[in-house]
Amino acid sequence: MNILLVNDDGIQSPLLHLLCRSAAARGHRVTVCAPATQQSAKAHSFTIFTPVAVHPWIMEGAAEAWAVEGTPVDCTRLGLMALCRDRVELVISGINGGLNVGLATFVSGTVGAAREAAFQNVPAMAVSMALGAPAETRHFFVDWTVTLGERLASYPFPEQAVCNVNLPARSMLQLRPPVMCPICRNVWTDGYERRESPRGGSYFWLKAEEAPSAPTPGTDVDCLNKGHITCTFLAPEGCCQEDYADFLDF
Repeated sequence: MNILLVNDDGIQSPLLHLLCRSAAARGHRVTVCAPATQQSAKAHSFTIFTPVAVHPWIMEGAAEAWAVEGTPVDCTRLGLMALCRDRVELVISGINGGLNVGLATFVSGTVGAAREAAFQNVPAMAVSMALGAPAETRHFFVDWTVTLGERLASYPFPEQAVCNVNLPARSMLQLRPPVMCPICRNVWTDGYERRESPRGGSYFWLKAEEAPSAPTPGTDVDCLNKGHITCTFLAPEGCCQEDYADFLDF
């Protein structure tokens, strides 16, 4: 299978390199198009009025790899429209260091890059893991992601839907079975700290987010808190996750 890997953490992300090696080890032809620099929280933005430079990159397991001076969605678009030599059969965005759950899925560059592929009717996954996941769990999850991608490529998923996958920071003994679930709609609160520049004028730092009230039972945040890997189909018209429970039967 021809797989395009993209992300928002950048071409040097260790998790991207692990995923590339895993996919190649299973016999897939892998092309990588990843941002040259960190591009988190870029949502679905892409470049319109300026050129986008690309640079060839050497990555173990990749047939070709490119560092893109643009957004995660730029990476997907360039990969599908210009850089991949053969028709792409699956796009995996990630693996992101840090969760992309709840309403954060709407601002995530990881999800945005996968969504662009879904808009072009290419099977697409956005994959993230919690910070602090043990090494054994990370390596299991990388290989499991490739297996799930193989499943997605032939599965009748909702039209133009992204499969959003997240891993909790649990040991293998504590990790519970993957579940299909809707996103949590609780709102995280943050703000800005105002400071005065010694050269005159004000500037602002984004403050850390504060957790909202307890997550709605059965949603992605709730299931992750209980130790499950979570999967959610994010579709333009929405969908009932329970209708696709058999997706995880493999």
